[in-house]
Amino acid sequence: MEVVFMKAPHFRARIRPLRTTLAIMASSALTLTGCSLAHKFFEPNIVKEEVSEVRYLDQGWSEEDRQLFYNTPQGTELQGLHYAWLKALELPFSKEKLASAENMRGWGFIVDDEPASEESGVHPVGMGSHVNPTDDSVRLDLGCALCHTGELHYNGVALRVDGGQAIHGMSTGNRGEFIYSLGASTLFTNLSGSKWERFADEVVGPDEAARKQLKADFSAFKEHFFTFADGPGRDENFPTTEGRGRTDAVGRIGNVVFGYNLGIEDNYKKADAPVSYPFLWDIWRFDWVQYTGFTNQAMARNVGESLGVMAPINLVDENGELLPDGEFGQSTINVEGMQCIETTLRKLRPPKWPEDVLGKIDIDQARRGKDLFADQCAHCHGPHQSKPYQWQLAAGPGDNPDRQRSVNWQWDMSGQISYDDQNRPLREDWRESIWAVPWIDISVIGTDPTAAKNFVNHTYDPGPLVAKNPDDPNDAENRKVSAGDGLQLLLNELIPVLYKNSGISSDNNGIADYDGLNVPFRIANKAAYKARPLHGVWATPPFLHNGSVPTIYDLLSPFEARPVRFGVGHREYNPVKLGYVTDMRPGNFEFDTKQTGNSNAGHLFTDADVDGRIGERLSEGERMALIEYIKVMGNPDFSDALGGDPQNWAQYPEAPASAIGEQACNQFRHTAPSLASREVSP
Repeated sequence: MEVVFMKAPHFRARIRPLRTTLAIMASSALTLTGCSLAHKFFEPNIVKEEVSEVRYLDQGWSEEDRQLFYNTPQGTELQGLHYAWLKALELPFSKEKLASAENMRGWGFIVDDEPASEESGVHPVGMGSHVNPTDDSVRLDLGCALCHTGELHYNGVALRVDGGQAIHGMSTGNRGEFIYSLGASTLFTNLSGSKWERFADEVVGPDEAARKQLKADFSAFKEHFFTFADGPGRDENFPTTEGRGRTDAVGRIGNVVFGYNLGIEDNYKKADAPVSYPFLWDIWRFDWVQYTGFTNQAMARNVGESLGVMAPINLVDENGELLPDGEFGQSTINVEGMQCIETTLRKLRPPKWPEDVLGKIDIDQARRGKDLFADQCAHCHGPHQSKPYQWQLAAGPGDNPDRQRSVNWQWDMSGQISYDDQNRPLREDWRESIWAVPWIDISVIGTDPTAAKNFVNHTYDPGPLVAKNPDDPNDAENRKVSAGDGLQLLLNELIPVLYKNSGISSDNNGIADYDGLNVPFRIANKAAYKARPLHGVWATPPFLHNGSVPTIYDLLSPFEARPVRFGVGHREYNPVKLGYVTDMRPGNFEFDTKQTGNSNAGHLFTDADVDGRIGERLSEGERMALIEYIKVMGNPDFSDALGGDPQNWAQYPEAPASAIGEQACNQFRHTAPSLASREVSP
């Protein structure tokens, strides 16, 4: 059956300011070919890096695990960009490739020295491919590893942090950044006959029929790209620049799902709360995930994320009504790929501090820091081990034991079911133990509240997801939903359809496994942030949820000592302060903590009675002792030297084995000898 993905049917004729602006500049500039000023205007904004060696930190992964994470598709697309096109596109006023290794690294992507094959060209870690069912074309897939793989550079050595925080500006539309440059390259390729000829020669060769089809496909991509850029992606939706290493994830998901996918332009909201890409090791242990801890289930988290990262999907018809069975939910979203990634992530351990690169540990200082952490930090960051939960279920229509905005009782009952002493159905979490991650109210933690407030206060017209009540004069207002509740309404309908389309059933506990170890989907709406455990946090700068504090040293220092403005974009690491070097360099983004969503307040060690106080003011010696312990906190190699470490991650139970998850990975397995032979840091 042919799948035709429908997008934003209600406002195709709206003005497209980004397209118009770029087209005017491109047309004018083309009359000045060779003009250095025009060339400068479209020049990539890149950071220069000098790396002589790449090392993979010891995180418990095999090379096959790493390649699964780097390359397994989740079904997202960049408005239909074909995989081969990225390699072939040129920069404006140049024959230089847009996606050269130097440019991609300079934009903050991680590029391995050798491509997977000569044909694939330069595709950064996390930029994989999948086959789109509409035309069987190979499309660029933006995978989890794109935003959740980090690198720390020190003395020419690049330390790869799998599951860490990326530092690219993938979603930032500023001039010179990747997305802006991609748009400019697309327009110039269309406007310049010589560029088009070179592009077509490289992509399809001399075949005239193939070149004609390429022209049509490329024009469709251009249309999708600029329709999106001037809809949910337009500048006015992002008054606070995301910059490098951040995105307003929930804001973007809300705008894409409720505005773009449902075709309701009034649902676009200001996304002014960018957050850092979180690190992923140990997340399978958490009871609630996301910065505000708003959901409990891996599959719901991943499908919501894939929608925000522009996975094509069919939801509504041209009248804004939900599509009928068989058409609703047709998508490129790959739940098998997501299950493979989740299964692989459960094997990932926190990174170990490489003494031979970053320096020897002062054990005496670390012991002192261990005691300080137990006294000042562990009451929030734990880990707070708990017995797995027994989730009450909706057993039939009308049941809603957890008082959710929406519940799909058939999905609830498709897991592995047991019964309590009153014969009520339960799902028993398969994990041996979990980490109960506490929510800390925004007034208590004192950090920038914008992300948490936006999550609970931004409301959306749910369109056809909620039936209208013609007898209620306030129906339009009463039907509105928060981002969490709106996602719940959609995902309760969508995920079971995705399972069905992929042949995932309750047989042999298939749905229970895909649901994330038998966890039913729930939403919590709280104006709070979760206090996650901190194993390996030394490798995840910058800090706080919005990336507003560049180093752990700054985070432990008095508020008045925290940098107000600092550079973000290069990956040069400071092993003394535990964070990136903060000076401004060419290509950097200047982080301004005075902008909305960027506050660096809260999480304070101070003697003053103020919001956000979490402990007493630390002396310089105490700060340095805590830093020394944080370098090795939980690392079993240092437990004995520390006189026993209550954070030792070797004590925590491993994830349950998942034959279903491993089976999901089979279709994505491959080897990469050039990577497997590289040195692994001890």
